[in-house]
Amino acid sequence: MTTHDGSHGTGPGNRHFRSKFRICETLNRTMQRYKLQLSHLTKRKLEIEADIASQKAILDANGIGMNEPLIDNEGFPRSDIDVYKVRHARHRIICLLNDHKTLMKDIEQALHAFHANLPRNGNSPSSPAHEGPPNDAAVDVVMPTRTFAVVKEVEIGSPADIAGLRTGDGLVKFGSVNADNFQGVDEIATVVRHSVGKPINVVAVRGASSVPVFLTPTQWAGKGLLGCSIHPA
Repeated sequence: MTTHDGSHGTGPGNRHFRSKFRICETLNRTMQRYKLQLSHLTKRKLEIEADIASQKAILDANGIGMNEPLIDNEGFPRSDIDVYKVRHARHRIICLLNDHKTLMKDIEQALHAFHANLPRNGNSPSSPAHEGPPNDAAVDVVMPTRTFAVVKEVEIGSPADIAGLRTGDGLVKFGSVNADNFQGVDEIATVVRHSVGKPINVVAVRGASSVPVFLTPTQWAGKGLLGCSIHPA
C-alpha cells in the first residue's frame, strides 16, 4: 500500500509514527488519570477543611478553644458553655486534622507522580504537558528550588497547620511570588489578602524534599488569616 506522499504504509517511518502515536495516547491516559486523582483529592481536602471550619464555629460560639478546661474550679461541668457540643467538636477537629494530614501526603505523592510523568519536550499539540493538572490543583510544570522565605510559629489548628505547613519550612513558591521576583513579605501579604477562601499554590522545602501545599487564607479562632509568620530567608 502506498500513501499519498508516496511512502509505504508499512515502512519504518509509518511504524515509527504509529509507535509515537501509541506512546502519546498512553501518556494522555496516564495524565488524565493523575488529573482525576488530584481533582478528587483536592475536593476531599476542601470538604475536610469546611468540616473543620464548622466545628471551629461551635467552639467560637462558646468562646472556647481546643485546650481550655471543661470543668469549673469545683470540678463540675462549666455552666457557661455547652460542654457536650464543645467536647464533640474538639474530638471531631482532632480526627479531621489527622485525616487532613494523611490526605495532604496523598496529594503530595500524586503531584510528584504527575510531574514524573510529564513529557520533557512538550512539543506535541496533544501532549499532556499543555494540559496541566486541574485548576483547583494547579502546579507549575517546573518546580522552583530557591528558598526566599521561612515559615515560623505555625499555630495548631490554623489554616497553615491544616494545609500542612510546619515551622522551619522554607518557601520557594507562594502563589505568584518566588525567589526571582520576591522583594519583601508585603508581596506575600498581598497574595494572602486577594486569596481569602481560595487555595494558594505553595511549594515548601522541608529537609531535602519539596512539599506542595494548598494554603487557604481563612478567618479562624486565632490571629491573622494564616496562623503563622513568614520571614525573609
